[in-house]
Formats: sequence, C-alpha cells, structure tokens
Amino acid sequence: MPGLRQIFVCATPGEGRCGEKGGAHLLKLFREEVSRRGLPPSSVVRNGCARRHHEGPVVFVFPDDVWYTRVRPEDVPRIVERHLVRDGARERAGRISSL
Repeated sequence: MPGLRQIFVCATPGEGRCGEKGGAHLLKLFREEVSRRGLPPSSVVRNGCARRHHEGPVVFVFPDDVWYTRVRPEDVPRIVERHLVRDGARERAGRISSL
C-alpha cells in the first residue's frame, strides 16, 4: 500500500522480554503521540517477539527498515516526528510534485 508507514513496538510479556522492559508502556505512549498528532491509529502496531530481548524494548519502522533498541519514553516523540510526520509529509509532497 503506497504511503503506508508504521511503527511496530515489541511489547511481548514475560521475564526478560520487551514488555517487561517497558515495551507495553511504550506502545501506549506511541499510540497517545500518534493520536495527539492526528495520525491514523494504524500507524502504531504491537509487534510479536523480535527475539532481540537483550536489546529491548525494540521498535521497528516500516518501510524505513530502521530498528531502535533500548527505546525510552522520551524517544517516542522524536521517532514519531522522524518517521511518521516528517517522512510522511516528504512522501506526500513527492507524490504531489510528480503529478
């Protein structure tokens, strides 16, 4: 789907997994940030286990193929801005200018 941009947040529960390391809280914060900015709720998705427990909590951005590790609550606005707001606006501008 052209223009689809999503942030996947690992929030898998369990000892030593991303959910326990703050992934569940990050998922909530990402959803709140997206809502605050008027972006579609589907921009943030709970991801299944990425098997990167030692680097958790882990966030993946599609289609940018960017992985963030050891994500903290204060990182949330910056990640949304960089991948959903700024890149999304650039992508929309590119489509408009190519018409």
